[in-house]
Amino acid sequence: MKTADARWNGKRVIVTGAGGFLGRSLVARLQQSGCDVIGLTRGDGFRLLEDSLPLEGVDHVFHLAALTGVPDSWDDPVAFHLVNSHGTVRVLDQCRREGCSVTYVGAYVYGVPVSMPISEGHGVDPNNPYAFSKWMGEQACRWFAETYKLPVTAIRLFNVYGAGQSQKFLIPSIVAQALDPATDSISLMDLSPRRDYLYVDDAVDALLASRLESGFAVYNVGSGASYSVKDVVDAVQAAAGTDKAVRATGEARRNEIPDVRADCSRIYQAHGWAARYSLVEGIRAMMTEEAV
Repeated sequence: MKTADARWNGKRVIVTGAGGFLGRSLVARLQQSGCDVIGLTRGDGFRLLEDSLPLEGVDHVFHLAALTGVPDSWDDPVAFHLVNSHGTVRVLDQCRREGCSVTYVGAYVYGVPVSMPISEGHGVDPNNPYAFSKWMGEQACRWFAETYKLPVTAIRLFNVYGAGQSQKFLIPSIVAQALDPATDSISLMDLSPRRDYLYVDDAVDALLASRLESGFAVYNVGSGASYSVKDVVDAVQAAAGTDKAVRATGEARRNEIPDVRADCSRIYQAHGWAARYSLVEGIRAMMTEEAV
């Protein structure tokens, strides 16, 4: 058992959004560590904006429940704000009443970076409704921590990927196209944008390692490396043993960000966390897991 996992042995925790891509991996690891996990999901009827958290005997809450996806957020910014911002306030308020510490899973909020790698001190510019809603949730975390002395860890996740993720996201879409025998090419938009891709196991490691006993902290969680869409295609095809044609429209997404790379030195210095998987290693692990 990893050191970060061992600290959860015998604890009782809640994971909101337990049925989501990251939530499933987190719940599995917590259970393996000997933790008593209460997973709350929409599929089981939990309503973030209406229901109360079952906090009796709970030591900590991992708050992952959220609406996700930048394209969808442009179509319904109000829903994203209600769930991701107000929903987070409801979680924080219940936790401060019961004295439960919180880990909030946020998002990339820096907009187009003016310098890289991007540290937590970089200016914030949430340039889409999803990022704005997650930024407002993070601001609520800071306020509750400072006002009510609630211990809160806020995680700014970069681009997480792994087995079981929706094909609405880039890497799962590329993997699906590469492995589909009925598809003779891989269709994409713009091949040039670069992102900091983080394998899901590394993301879970960071969540388990970074709980605070007091105060408030914000941590970047990424791989610290930047890869273009073309780099991802090449890594996927190498892992899949395919050599399909790549057809790119060249169309840029709204408010596209050209390049992203995280500075994760703060969480390393505070908790000893650093990403273990390169992009190539993460894609291989993802495809191995999906093949099982």
